[in-house]
Amino acid sequence: MCCREKMSSRSWQMLRTVRLAHSQSLPLCHVLLGESLISSKLHVLDLRSGTRMRNSPAALGGTSFTADVKQIHLDVLWDLGCGDGIVLVEAARRCGCRCVGLDIDGPCIDAARSRARDAGVDKLCSWLRCDMLRLPQGTLAGVAQGLDELPAATVALAFLTAHGLVRLARWLHQEWQLGVSRQLRVVTCVESLDSAVDFTEPDALFASTNELCWPVCRDLERWGVFVVPPFGKDVSSWSAAAWPLRMTRAEVEATQAAVLSFVLNEAEVECLEKIGATLLKNDEQDDEGVDLFSTSEAGFHKAAEAALHRLGQHRVLYLHSTEVRNRLGQKDRCFLEELEAKVLALMRSEDSQRWGLLSSRSVQLRSMEYHAYSDGGSVMDPEHRDDGSLVTISVLLSRLEDFQGGVFSTEKEHFMQRGGGVLFLSEKRHNVSAVKGERHTLVLELWDGPRNEHSRHD
Repeated sequence: MCCREKMSSRSWQMLRTVRLAHSQSLPLCHVLLGESLISSKLHVLDLRSGTRMRNSPAALGGTSFTADVKQIHLDVLWDLGCGDGIVLVEAARRCGCRCVGLDIDGPCIDAARSRARDAGVDKLCSWLRCDMLRLPQGTLAGVAQGLDELPAATVALAFLTAHGLVRLARWLHQEWQLGVSRQLRVVTCVESLDSAVDFTEPDALFASTNELCWPVCRDLERWGVFVVPPFGKDVSSWSAAAWPLRMTRAEVEATQAAVLSFVLNEAEVECLEKIGATLLKNDEQDDEGVDLFSTSEAGFHKAAEAALHRLGQHRVLYLHSTEVRNRLGQKDRCFLEELEAKVLALMRSEDSQRWGLLSSRSVQLRSMEYHAYSDGGSVMDPEHRDDGSLVTISVLLSRLEDFQGGVFSTEKEHFMQRGGGVLFLSEKRHNVSAVKGERHTLVLELWDGPRNEHSRHD
């Protein structure tokens, strides 16, 4: 990092801590190499192609990442201040792109080379020890004297302090302009180029924060990521063409679930409880069993889930399904429609502030389920996820004195009051401990498929 020698040891430790935390939770595949950072001409990360990257973390995690393998090599990611290379190595592993890391610290460069070699991507990565404040113009284009063997950058990542960004800004601005033919994008983390201020300068309080008129897209600001589109492209059109955020399971697990108060009011809870009690009573009278020997895999999962949900310990009603709603009167159907709209609006609003997973997506309801747990009921599978959905909310309907246990947990336990809920990314592992008494909940899942009118497996 070009500014490392000028930083205090405490500042440097803070930056390394931020870098480590960021690298563990940031959706790198999207932020660095997703369609919002790669020109649509290249189709480097084509999520429509259906070609899965073999042995990638995304493929091994069973998530929906796909890529046009034939085109991935077209993108080149440079990290200006690469440290131990963790960002570049992860990008090379996931996407097979070329990577170049620059840093002034020799031991960091050695560590980066070792990391790339251990990950089996050393042929995709180049490392250079240098002071970036002394780099000649044309470096990122691969035409600077002595650096012409390096591939020209199409994405430049600068994970620097404001002090470092301000010192590097003029050189980087010229490189960005020279990179127009390659659709060069500049990505910064924590600090943005249009607002960075070097407070070590005596006149910092009165300095212009965007003297170079950087256009910065802030769609990923919730992740601490800022993107400068290719030179000549305005932010609004760049943002409009952005592809949806996608995460690996490891990235989903790194997110935090949110406990929300007053998702439903008392009248709504009471109405749901009456509907649930009536439907469950009718189900007990009409129970004809299920066929576990369906010919299709989806049919088998549907039958198995239905069998489990007909057990007395944990029963589930699909309130979103046509089958269930046809059993209700007009008043109850209207109530469920209004309740669905209310909760979905809340889920979208909370997601926009926390994760942004629903942005740039046409999302619909996948399921709206009434869960009734009695003595011994639980969800104890340690790998339980709502696979295929995006965002889930679980709302407690029972009074706390009606049951014991029944604690909802992700990586930690979450405690709800009646009418409150827990909102989380659907592919995050979650469980409910064994219940003693009666515990009722409402669960809604959103996905990017059509609105579901049946059970989850239809």
